[in-house]
Amino acid sequence: MAGSPYKLLDVEVPADLTSPAGMLEIFGDKNEKYSAAYIPDIEYVRYGERALKLNLLRPKGAGARGPHPLLVYIQGSAWRPQNIYNNIPQLADFAHQGYVVASVEYRHTLEARFPAQIQDVKAAIRFLRSNAGKYNLDPARVAVWGDSSGGHLAVMTGVSGGVTEFDTPDYAAESSLVSAVVDFYGPSDLLQMSKFPSKIDHDDVSSPESFLVGGPIQENKEKAAQANPITYLSPDKTLPPFLIMHGDQDDQVPFNQSVLLYEALKEARQNVTFYKVKGGGHGVAFWTPEVLEVVRKFLAAYV
Repeated sequence: MAGSPYKLLDVEVPADLTSPAGMLEIFGDKNEKYSAAYIPDIEYVRYGERALKLNLLRPKGAGARGPHPLLVYIQGSAWRPQNIYNNIPQLADFAHQGYVVASVEYRHTLEARFPAQIQDVKAAIRFLRSNAGKYNLDPARVAVWGDSSGGHLAVMTGVSGGVTEFDTPDYAAESSLVSAVVDFYGPSDLLQMSKFPSKIDHDDVSSPESFLVGGPIQENKEKAAQANPITYLSPDKTLPPFLIMHGDQDDQVPFNQSVLLYEALKEARQNVTFYKVKGGGHGVAFWTPEVLEVVRKFLAAYV
């Protein structure tokens, strides 16, 4: 209680032995193995006046010695301004399970076009590795997870190791490679999104995909290919394992986008697991204990 506003006495407080009739007992855990600390709004890079931030959850207590595996989470937002606090309640459970979890902000498409978004995610990973001791994380065990546009960037992170145009000078001594990728209903081939039912006209100039590349997606096929994870797949690459999960009633990112990615990863002889979430929409009826248990088991196996 250093810095306490109260007057403190140097006394030992014994355990209270009072036991009134009907009182129940349960044991506490002095090691606090289930506790987690929340550190919001950590600046990891700055572009002029624009500071990019991340929120951190980490195990705490004497029983959480670490170093802990790192789980980098990318909040979906159609690549527009994110709410990086949105999934903190779900992510907290992974901190309880022993992960350091970072929810990462990136430059959105109202301020910067692709590849700014993937550059920022990779810079955040390098920042966290450069501060491994400070945050008690293991730089050798890093996974990336995202939903929707965040799922797209998670996959891009996993497939684009060594693509120099996606790197910035920030924390250049560190690697942005990851050990595992979790993709929740992310786009994978921007040019094919309008081939299947969706509430969004993905080929329109106002679509999230068109904003990402800086013009109508079908008129910017070269830039779209640069932003397609499938572009970077080949059998001669050794990539991290992938977990893909997508709802069969997604009305914004067609289910076929995950089918395309799954088949391309298999063709490239990569390690991939694909789950269809029956009744799941675009983040609706999707975040269930069963889905999160699949993620937990996948991360336990590979991270």
